[in-house]
Amino acid sequence: VAILILLHLISVADATVTGTSKEVEQGTDVTLSCVVDNITQTETVSWTDSSSAAVTSDTTNYVIDDGTFNETTGEQTTTLTVKAVANTEDTTYTCVITSSTDASADGSADVTLNVFTVTLDDKSVVTASDQTITCAMTGLSATANVSWTDPDGAAIADGAGADYTVDQGTESGGEQDSTLTITSTKLQALDTTSIFTCEVTSGEYTDSDAASNTMTLTTLVFNPDPKDKEVEEDTTAVISCVVSGITEAVTVSWTDSSDVALTDGSDYTITDGTYDGSSNSQTTTLSVTAGVAVDSTFSCVVTSSEWLITENKTEVALNVFAVTLDDKSVVTASDQTITCA
Repeated sequence: VAILILLHLISVADATVTGTSKEVEQGTDVTLSCVVDNITQTETVSWTDSSSAAVTSDTTNYVIDDGTFNETTGEQTTTLTVKAVANTEDTTYTCVITSSTDASADGSADVTLNVFTVTLDDKSVVTASDQTITCAMTGLSATANVSWTDPDGAAIADGAGADYTVDQGTESGGEQDSTLTITSTKLQALDTTSIFTCEVTSGEYTDSDAASNTMTLTTLVFNPDPKDKEVEEDTTAVISCVVSGITEAVTVSWTDSSDVALTDGSDYTITDGTYDGSSNSQTTTLSVTAGVAVDSTFSCVVTSSEWLITENKTEVALNVFAVTLDDKSVVTASDQTITCA
């Protein structure tokens, strides 16, 4: 019996505590662990945070699993799960092992939890030229490993390819931008909306969980939409042309049916309109202040640098009609009819 007790004391005294640090996306669940080896029984475990305050299981913020002694390996693994609501900033947790038989064998290990953010915004693009998506990271401790997947879930290779070019980026000051450039040809082959994924894994703490973020890429179609009108002859009329499928302002001018450029003046008032990012469109108007006596056709002429389009002409019809409604004197002895012709 004395020999067994001696062996137990020696093994506990030689116990070591090893923590596994992690770096994960902010606001996600993460499980940290400590391994206690060279022990012969289940030991008591506790956890503290950076301020040395005790961490307790409450299901909302933290879940602690003390673990049990493994006779085969001589180890005990304890875990601390930090729930998403508590995973808001870099924190150093400490797992504390308290021996029930030998106080001199008590041990502890610091476990670092670094958090980073990933920004991958949805984007609407034109297909006339190559387009780039950016996966932006902040709060990194070192250059992260980044991988991209296409709408079919297939991995996109690093470097330049026939359809895509991937640049992993390099961490500087905790920040790193990884970019995915899509060729114009590939953009034209994609569906109207496509899902791309950026997956980020810590480059310093290799046991960390990957952060997977998705974005929706919308491919636009250039479309000048004429808003024809029909008005009473010799009245002021306002016609318009809505240019959709753009991500920046276009240049607009107007011409008459003889292809003569119109200018602001006593007869016409032109409004180029402003780009509306919420609808990816711009509405331009032509006000015919002098009035029109006969059916006429005007053209809105659009130049778009992003679509590589110069002076795209779209006809807008302005039709007129006449109204005759004469004054009339009537008797009251019988029904009377007024005519709007």
